[in-house]
Amino acid sequence: MSEKVWEYKELPASEEQESHKELPLDYLDDVELEFEVILGETTCTVRDILTLSPGAIVELNRSTGEALDLYMNGAKFAKCEVLVMDEKFGVRITEVLPPEGE
Repeated sequence: MSEKVWEYKELPASEEQESHKELPLDYLDDVELEFEVILGETTCTVRDILTLSPGAIVELNRSTGEALDLYMNGAKFAKCEVLVMDEKFGVRITEVLPPEGE
């Protein structure tokens, strides 16, 4: 799989854009983003759901070792793998995806 290389062209700036050009990025520091990792999915009948009890196993559509989907504010953002650190789950980003539609 080849890696996509992003190329950006410098656009001529208007006076309004020039005044905003000097704003530091740290003004975005307090903006909150919601991240969500999708472990897997499955489909089952109501009958199957009603028979579930503690200890029941529900098989998902992902294999162990398969990259998981990481969503940022509801949009698929990256592929990742699960890590366990100090008895908590974490993820390692393995691939950042291009914006949808590109």
